Amino acid sequence: MKRALVLASLLISLPAAAQTVQTGGALAVRWCTACHVVEASQRLASDSAPSFRAIAARVDTTAATLDRYLSTGHTLMPDFSLSAQERDALVTYILSLRQKP
Repeated sequence: MKRALVLASLLISLPAAAQTVQTGGALAVRWCTACHVVEASQRLASDSAPSFRAIAARVDTTAATLDRYLSTGHTLMPDFSLSAQERDALVTYILSLRQKP
């Protein structure tokens, strides 16, 4: 019975996670493409800003480090004043780009 409940909760959360990735991708296209390559089909946006795939591939990139970075102002990145939900969606999108071994 417990296994069925766990499996059911995982299946219910899959569409929500996919929606969060989709929302984060839309935010990235809207706010980040001027400097970052956020999609594989996009051309190089800037020599100084890493692609989202490169950010995701870093071993020190975690949900917590991304959230912290997006929560504080930086001179190299404009302050978009993202809400907590927007930050979560953007973090989820970036981490979704991490290559699976």
